[in-house]
Amino acid sequence: MNEVLNNIYTRRSIRKFTDQAVPKDLVDEVVKAGAHAPSGKNMQTYRFFIMQKEESILALQEVVAKGMENPSYTFYGTKALVIVTCNKEDVNGVEDGSCALENMMLAAHSLGLGSCWINQLKYCGDKPEVAAYLDKIGLPEGRRVVGMLALGYAADAGTEHKRIEGLVTYLD
Repeated sequence: MNEVLNNIYTRRSIRKFTDQAVPKDLVDEVVKAGAHAPSGKNMQTYRFFIMQKEESILALQEVVAKGMENPSYTFYGTKALVIVTCNKEDVNGVEDGSCALENMMLAAHSLGLGSCWINQLKYCGDKPEVAAYLDKIGLPEGRRVVGMLALGYAADAGTEHKRIEGLVTYLD
């Protein structure tokens, strides 16, 4: 099978990671793939903020858990976290960031890493206590979180979900 298609068909969302740290060069390669994502008018509106220190990841996880009013909320034990943002005014920013996230998930899979797209910061990022924390850690004002990418070595294979029938209609 074609290498690219095989990578697409076999990628899974990973929600349990081992304790093994992700080397910086692999994180850099994954983020480079994100930076090569297509973007509307080639504006490249996405920006990437990376966390690799466990205490930083856990602190953000706690802030998001409070923002979501879900004390048991978790980032699945990720060893690296990529926060993907765009400017709030960017017309195609969310779409551009979504393409970047997909590129990074496929790159991670091809490099033997697991990944999971995490949305919760997108939903609670404007709450005052969460926004204040994002300012404190260095996310520029006026940015919107498109999503976060949890990266690490998979502790399990993830779940293959059956594809829904009837997703495609030919119009001609």
